[in-house]
Amino acid sequence: MKNCYLLPCFLLLCSFELTWSQVGVGTTTPASTLEVVATNPTGASTNVDGILIPRVSRQRAQNMAGTPTSTLIYVNDIASGTATGTTINVTSVGFYFFNTSGVWERISTGLNTNWSLTGNAATNPATNFIGTTDAQDLRIRTNNTNRWNISNTNNGQLQSYSLGTAALPIYSWQSDPNTGMFSSAADNLNFSTNGVQRISIGNTGNVGINIAPSTYKLDVDSGTGDAVYGHSANVGGILGRETNFSIGTPPQAISGAGVYANNPAAGYTSIFAQSTGAATVAANINYSNVWMASYNYVDNASATVNPSSSYHQLNVTSPTLGGFQSAINAYSSRGTTVGNPGYTIGVNATADAQNQDAIGVSGVAFTNAGFRFGGYFEGLSYAGVSNAYAYVGGTPNGVTARKILGTGSVSEIIPTANHGRVTLTCPESPEYWYQDYGTVEMVNGKATIVLDPILAEIIVVNDENPIRVFCTPVAMPYFNGVTVMKQTQNSIEILELNGGNHSGKLQYQLVAKPKTNYGEGRFPQAPGPSFLKADKEPIAAKASNNPQDGRSIYRWPADHEVYQYNPEDSVNIGDVIPAGPNAGKIKLGDGKYGVAVPVEKTKK
Repeated sequence: MKNCYLLPCFLLLCSFELTWSQVGVGTTTPASTLEVVATNPTGASTNVDGILIPRVSRQRAQNMAGTPTSTLIYVNDIASGTATGTTINVTSVGFYFFNTSGVWERISTGLNTNWSLTGNAATNPATNFIGTTDAQDLRIRTNNTNRWNISNTNNGQLQSYSLGTAALPIYSWQSDPNTGMFSSAADNLNFSTNGVQRISIGNTGNVGINIAPSTYKLDVDSGTGDAVYGHSANVGGILGRETNFSIGTPPQAISGAGVYANNPAAGYTSIFAQSTGAATVAANINYSNVWMASYNYVDNASATVNPSSSYHQLNVTSPTLGGFQSAINAYSSRGTTVGNPGYTIGVNATADAQNQDAIGVSGVAFTNAGFRFGGYFEGLSYAGVSNAYAYVGGTPNGVTARKILGTGSVSEIIPTANHGRVTLTCPESPEYWYQDYGTVEMVNGKATIVLDPILAEIIVVNDENPIRVFCTPVAMPYFNGVTVMKQTQNSIEILELNGGNHSGKLQYQLVAKPKTNYGEGRFPQAPGPSFLKADKEPIAAKASNNPQDGRSIYRWPADHEVYQYNPEDSVNIGDVIPAGPNAGKIKLGDGKYGVAVPVEKTKK
């Protein structure tokens, strides 16, 4: 009865708010709006003291309507109801209050203040830590986005969720954020300073310094500075370095050397390599995939002597050795002085002469064998318009002499703007002609030959150069022949003679003047042997037709001009540009060119 009496009294007291502003249970002097004092605050009493919050199921809490904010309940059963609506957060037994968002919110348990947002003191590193006590990873986030993960599976591995970039590496310093470590791709490791990649390690272990790793185990791009500097203080040491030094008179600056041997006085050899025994490897190998493996420089200002920059001799005595035995493969730099009477000669290479006559390869063959030719080479004009390869100046059998002997027939490639790049096969004659063949249908003694549109585009048709037509009737034994009534750039109208009105097929042959070399004329002057300069030609060798003005001779545009591509995109750094406005120059980089193989330091 005591308990039944106490609750009405408690409610009665709470209703006296107009009389009393504070209510006390177990005290006559409440210190707040409601103060409950334990009956037995101390001692050994076993009576229960405290406030017993209403206990409801999740379904009961879910069905409550008009619940005031801050209402407190204890959910002791979650078998009924669902975690939706106002009970979306009710997923376990415990205390809940009705929050300002209109849902029941759990009062968290087990919280402590051992780790503070403003720092902690009196910690013991042996027992205090940040992390997990189970087999779960530890995540670090900013802006609720995963940034780092400490993996439990991988033995505490620190894992970044970003690969990073050279400008923003994943591992860096607060005062220097553009210097550090990043990954350019899967299984790649990169290091940057000042926002620029400096070292890269590829997925195969290849290492690049100032360059992405390629097929080499170590690839160093030093630009114009030192690549690798190996120094020995010993007298007999080797100085392998990229350095700038000068040679010649006046001094010429060399942009760098892998191994530098200085011999200021003639009389002994700077570098000497020798090997004997079975032919297995070379005695000395110089290699470069960027510029030149070996550089031989001769400074010669003599007007009477043309020395070679290098001399090589190969003695082969084996009677069974096959293949090619080359004494030398070389590159010859150009002559730049206007009016220089010499030739710049290249062997298996490019002759970059600029302002003097140039020959790609000059060769003489001496042998008692039946097969002998002065040269086998690819010839290019300085503008790099066309290519060809052939044996030149010799005999294939010791009997017949050939000026040119190459694969296939003598042909011409025309880069047409509207019909693609086409090949024409040409006969030899006193002047240049194109030939074409076809069949036309004659009706009542009349026919019109319509030229192939490709042929019509590449020929000249005028009063001085009409199209020659030769016709053969098919199955018309009494045909009277034809005459040309009219011709245009694209067609020829023919009429049967003597009023004939035959109908049937006519086979025809056309001979037309090509645009190629139009204006050159008949029997033009031919050059003499390479040693015989034009100004030294005997009078008897002069032809009456000696064209000199190139403006009067038609030339097809270069291939890259017709099809609008850049020849420079087809060559690598260090290669000779084959065509275009920078033809003959050395490609030093994208948009950067050198007038020759540099003997002066490249300007930045």
